Amino acid sequence: MLVAGLVSTFGADSFAASSNANLTMTAVVPAQCVVQSAALPFGTYSSSAIQQNAQIGVTCSNGTSYTISLDAGTGNGASTATRKLATTDGSATLNYALYQDSARTKSWGNANGTDTLSGTGTGATQSIPVYGYIPAGQTSKAGAYSDVVAITLSY
Repeated sequence: MLVAGLVSTFGADSFAASSNANLTMTAVVPAQCVVQSAALPFGTYSSSAIQQNAQIGVTCSNGTSYTISLDAGTGNGASTATRKLATTDGSATLNYALYQDSARTKSWGNANGTDTLSGTGTGATQSIPVYGYIPAGQTSKAGAYSDVVAITLSY
């Protein structure tokens, strides 16, 4: 009878066991960047200087460091100091330059640390200005001129 009393006092739940463990959560936010190109239309050139500007869009994950560089373009004989708009057939060119500031004191190029631009991403699109300048006094052949400058975003 004593055994029956002990069993009824403690019941079946008294002998249950438990075990604990942890569920670990992880996530990775990669460093990533995207660049949106822009167009910089100078308009009509008639031997007077022209200055126009455009915006490059850069979207990098928050805290990601980046550097933007612009190459010399596709004009025959162009350099980052003197870029060249060219006619479709390449028979004539029109010199121009690209700058990081409207005062034209800091040129755009691809020499890291010299004429590139560095920044840090915020997760939102950042607008980076590009100021184009065609100097006065060029005697150019009539026609339509164009150039393509590659934007490199390194991160």
